[in-house]
Amino acid sequence: MTFWFFALGVPLFGYGLFTVVRPQLTTRFLLALPRNRAAGQVLCAAAWLWTAYEIDTIGIEVFDRIVRRLWFFQSDIPGMVWILAIILTVLTCLWMENLLSLRALSALFMLFPAELFPAVRLCDTSWRLALVVFAYVCAVIGMFGMFYPWHLRRALAWRAAKQARVTGFGAAYLALGGLYLVLGALSAAGAIA
Repeated sequence: MTFWFFALGVPLFGYGLFTVVRPQLTTRFLLALPRNRAAGQVLCAAAWLWTAYEIDTIGIEVFDRIVRRLWFFQSDIPGMVWILAIILTVLTCLWMENLLSLRALSALFMLFPAELFPAVRLCDTSWRLALVVFAYVCAVIGMFGMFYPWHLRRALAWRAAKQARVTGFGAAYLALGGLYLVLGALSAAGAIA
């Protein structure tokens, strides 16, 4: 649980602090992110490779059968999931360039709870719910954003339209990140299980 408090707390705190200190730069970032090609490609690669990791870890038999039929082989091909992830990254970047960064970010929002839930489910403290609720919110945003990325783009534009909104959201991220960092420190010290 300590790892997840810090893994979520550090970026949330950093983004919130940057937003509060540099709101104009954050506004430009929020408006540029949806169509930023480099960010889309990096996030897309991260999302496909993480998907390959999850499939490889879980060992989905149905997926294995599909891969065998797709490649007309009857035997296992080592690393085929990873090869497909690389191929799909290239194809996605070529054919789904529009709002790719938001789609890829949505995929990451849907993927990280699969690692978080098993790690925190047996922790004997109610503070684990701070992580679980956050993960569910991210997963729902990810599912919505994957199918409707233009709504996420509009939400970012709405947030960037007024300085008070940018700063307010930044303060909320700063507070949530600070809470997670404090909880991570308490968890590392053994004060919470």
